[in-house]
This record gives sequence, structure tokens and C-alpha cells, in this order.
Amino acid sequence: MGKYEIAGTTFELKPLFDYCKKNYAEFSAADNAAAEFTVESTAEALKKERELFGFSEKVPDPYVEDIFFERAVCGYILDKKNGTLFHGSVIEYKGEGYAFTARSGTGKSTHARLWRELLGDRVKMVNDDKPIVRIVDGVPIVYGTPWKGKHRLGGIKGVPLKAVCKIVQAKENEIREVSVKEFLPTFFIQCYRPEDRDGNEKFFSFLDGLLKSVKLYELKCNISEDAAKLSFNTMTGDKI
Repeated sequence: MGKYEIAGTTFELKPLFDYCKKNYAEFSAADNAAAEFTVESTAEALKKERELFGFSEKVPDPYVEDIFFERAVCGYILDKKNGTLFHGSVIEYKGEGYAFTARSGTGKSTHARLWRELLGDRVKMVNDDKPIVRIVDGVPIVYGTPWKGKHRLGGIKGVPLKAVCKIVQAKENEIREVSVKEFLPTFFIQCYRPEDRDGNEKFFSFLDGLLKSVKLYELKCNISEDAAKLSFNTMTGDKI
């Protein structure tokens, strides 16, 4: 067992396997920290998780347990902390977060890598796969999590989220600011959202606060430095 802090939320996990202990190690909280909630893994819980997602027996138990804990933590944060998990790659520049989102395999991590190659130590990764976004005192804050994607890129701190950009593959590079209405389907797909009525009401309340506070963009692009320069120049207002 161990105590951890993610997105300003302290909790205790009781895993069956060492995998989660290693995965969460960077987010360890002090032993005397007060846990807001506890999640315990059991054989029955993992069985239900397998049934829920249709995992075959070939999927290892430690991975299923990690998904179980991830959903428990995100469910609590949505219920109690006005936030949710967001599928995207987030970079910090000048103390602000810039999120790239897209369907898996479209190139959000590649685009974030191009930013890092162009800007070097002027930027830092917040999270390369599943950050958490919360509205704190009216400000959207994006946080690193243990769920960093296959390249394991990210940190632990939170930064204000300035802009979110949807990436679409194209031959030519083009970026435009889009309306909330245009971006809504993307958020529905890319955010953790429970099925129950109460959870959905809290999700929509969170989403309303988020969409009022960030810039929204759509980037049609190829995999090139020119595409990264275009998005950086447009979203930050600075120039490469």
C-alpha cells in the first residue's frame, strides 16, 4: 500500500502487484499525509474490470489493476475536485500549458516532440498521454499523472492551461481558432466521462468552466517542423 498525490488530491492505494507501486512512485505522498480516499484492489474487482473492458486472459493482471486504479482516481477527481482526465499531450511554455489532442495514432505526441526539438529547454512536458485538468478558483490547471504513454514523458506539477489544439492529418499546414460548438465532440471523445446521471452533470459543469477559459484550435498538418512552427506561433503569440 502507499499514499500518493495527483492533481492536488491525496489518496491511498492498496495494490496486489508491484507494477502500480512503481508506476506511481514519482507521485508518492508523505506517510503522514491525510488521504482523502482509499482504493483497494481485489481479485473480484479485477475480474469485473476485465468484464467491463472485454480484456482477455492474455492481458496481465497488473495492467488491469492499473486501469482499475486510474478509473477510481479520475472518478473521485470528477466527483469531488471539478476535474477529469484528458487524452492529450501537454507542453509547458513560459509557465502555461498547451495541449494537443487527437485520435490515437494521429500524431499528437509527434507534434509535441517537434516543439521540444525546436525549443529545447524552453519547454517541458507536463504529460504525453493522460493529464488531468481541474478548474481551480476559476482557472483551468493541467497536471501530470503516472499515465504518461509509451514514451513515459511528463512531470508532476500543474500549470495553467492556455490552449487546446485538435490535430488532423493533412498534406498542407493550416491552423484556425474554432468555436466551443465545433470542439465539443472532441472533448466528449477525449475526456473521462462516467455513464451515471450525477457524474454526467458534474462533467458538463466542469466542461462549461473549461471551455470558457481556454483558446481552442484545429491544426491540419503534416509531420514537419513547419507545422510545429505554425502552431507555436499562433497559440503562444511568440515566434520561432
